[in-house]
Amino acid sequence: MHSVKRVRTSAEAQAAKKRKEAGKIVEYKALVDKVFTGRDAGDLSLNALHLTTTLLKQNPEYYTVWNYRREILVSLFKSLSTEEIISTIESELEFLFSRLREFPKCYWIWNHRKWCLTTSPKPNYKYELKLVTLMLERDARNFHGWQYRRAVVASIEKMMKHPGALDKSEFAYTTAKINNNFSNFSAWHNRTKLIPRMLIDDPDLDGRELLKKEIHLITQAIYTDPDDQSVWLYHRWLVTSNDIVKLSTDERVELLHQEIKSIDELLVVEPDSKWCLHSLAFYKNFLATITNSPVDPSVLEYLDRLAEIDPMRRKRYQDWKAQITNTAD
Repeated sequence: MHSVKRVRTSAEAQAAKKRKEAGKIVEYKALVDKVFTGRDAGDLSLNALHLTTTLLKQNPEYYTVWNYRREILVSLFKSLSTEEIISTIESELEFLFSRLREFPKCYWIWNHRKWCLTTSPKPNYKYELKLVTLMLERDARNFHGWQYRRAVVASIEKMMKHPGALDKSEFAYTTAKINNNFSNFSAWHNRTKLIPRMLIDDPDLDGRELLKKEIHLITQAIYTDPDDQSVWLYHRWLVTSNDIVKLSTDERVELLHQEIKSIDELLVVEPDSKWCLHSLAFYKNFLATITNSPVDPSVLEYLDRLAEIDPMRRKRYQDWKAQITNTAD
């Protein structure tokens, strides 16, 4: 009897939940219809703004509503004083922060925040830098936050009339984030933007020494987590590009041999590491290209092994192998 009662109560609870959800869906659709009716009618009133607020609280991914909201704000600004515009935008930023705390990876919220700052007669970019620092404390790998941070830093530097003024401090920031967690693609990516500028701005900065230090850092990251794609992508940038220092062919060959040896040693410990195998195949192929010599036969073995352990990309490895074989013929 007790078990029957629990089943009946559970069924009733599920039915009640479905009725409640159905009611919410009806209310949501009615709200959407009301917002778009106003938009189609050209309603740019304060009431229309409030309706978009209600809708965006429920669905912040509705980019068309964000566009409509900006139209309303631009219209309202025409009748406001400069101080009133500043105050309105500050309120808008508070609303956005509440949305970001709940939806930190919603592109449209970050995008609207950027618009608010570029529209404001008195944007507080230093506050924004503190805010995005706080957001990245919560999630250091939030690439929306990193994109926003770069935009904020660029705006601060523009106000300082000194492009690159914050490059070194931002570089130190990425280092701190990376040391906290090597698996941070956005932090590694940010370094690829900062380093070339730092080298231009500071003639005393030794590119070769910096490359050596970065290779040491990324090697630590690779050995810590050889399955993390982000560290391998940064490693490839260091080894193959001229963005840090323009190496001669002999220097590049020496660097490639050094890194191939290091990855070979890791492969002994991690024989099924996809990224070890992939990187060895890539670097040995690249080495053959710059030295105008045949591709090492081991590359074909790496590609066969990759096809086994990464079947979703089997065709890609087979095509790669065919290209090498055809070139050799």
